[in-house]
Amino acid sequence: MSPGKKILGLTASLLLLTLWASYFYVFKENRDGQLGGVGESTAWCGTPPTSEAALVGKDQLTLRVTNNLRGEFMVGGSLVVSERTFNRYDLGRNELRLRLEPLQWSFGVTPIFLEQVKVQPLSRNLSSTNKSAFAELEPRPIGVHAQTAAFPFDSYRYGYKPVLYYLKGSERVDLRFKNITTLMEMSNTFTPIQKYNRADYINEKNSMIRDEDYKPYGAHECAFSVERKGSFKVVVLLLLLVLCLPLMLVFYRDEPGIDFLATLVGIAVVRTLLIGPVEDFQLYNIDFLFGAAILLVGTVSLIKAMRANSRREIALRSGETSSW
Repeated sequence: MSPGKKILGLTASLLLLTLWASYFYVFKENRDGQLGGVGESTAWCGTPPTSEAALVGKDQLTLRVTNNLRGEFMVGGSLVVSERTFNRYDLGRNELRLRLEPLQWSFGVTPIFLEQVKVQPLSRNLSSTNKSAFAELEPRPIGVHAQTAAFPFDSYRYGYKPVLYYLKGSERVDLRFKNITTLMEMSNTFTPIQKYNRADYINEKNSMIRDEDYKPYGAHECAFSVERKGSFKVVVLLLLLVLCLPLMLVFYRDEPGIDFLATLVGIAVVRTLLIGPVEDFQLYNIDFLFGAAILLVGTVSLIKAMRANSRREIALRSGETSSW
C-alpha cells in the first residue's frame, strides 16, 4: 500500500472515530429533547421571580428576554401596579411608559440611545381586595452587542436598566419600582451568564479600567453574556464531519460520482438548518469552511474525471493500433 493510501486510510479512521464519539456525546447530553439541562438556558437577575405580586398588591415589573437559534433577541413581559401607586401617579390618565437604559459595553463609549418598550393599557380588577392594575409589555426586538460572524462561537451581551415613567407635560417623571425582575429565557442552544460589574461585562483588557469598574451593578441593572452551549458546538462539529464523508469518498473513487452534488446539497441543508439562508450576503466564518469543502470536492472530482478521460482515450488509441 502506498504512503498516500495509508494516510488516507488513517484520516478516514480518525474521521469515523470522531464522528461516532460526537454522536454518543450528543446522545448523552440529550435531556428530554433538550441539549443539557433546561435550567442551563434560563437565568434571572434583580428581584427573585414570583407570581404573588398581583395577589399581595405589590408593584412588580417582569421583563422576559428571549432569543432564537440565529441569535435574534426579543423583549416582553408584564407589569403589576399596586392601588397605592396607581392613585399616587394618577395612572388612569397618565400613560405609563418603559425605557431600557443600556449599560456601558465598551471603555470610552457612553451609551446615548435608549430602547423604548410599549406598555399596553392598564386594566384593573375592581372586585379584588387590593385593586391592583395589570398590563402586558408589547414584545419587540431588542438590541444586543454581538459577535455573530464567529458562529458557532458567537456571543451576545445584554445589559440594560429598566425604568418606568410617565410624561407630565414636558417633564418626565420616573417611578420608583422596588421589584424588577429580568428573566432570560434563551433558546435551547444558548446559555446566559450573569455579569456582576462593568469590568466583567465589558471584558476588555484595557488600561482605562479603574477601581470603580469593579463596583457591583445596582439592584435593577442587569447584564448577561449569552454564549452557545458546548453540546451545540459538538452538534455543529458532528454535522461538519458528516459533510466530510463525500470528500473522503471522492479520494477513494477511481472515477467521480455524485459526491460533488451530495456536498452541495448537504452544505445547503446544514447552512439553512443552523443559520438560515444567506441574507444580503452576510457571511459567517463557517461559510468560508463550506466554500473550501465545495472547492476541494469539485477540484478533486474534476481532476479524477480528467484522468479517467485520459485513460479511456489512451485505451481507445491502443485498441485502434492493435487492430491494424
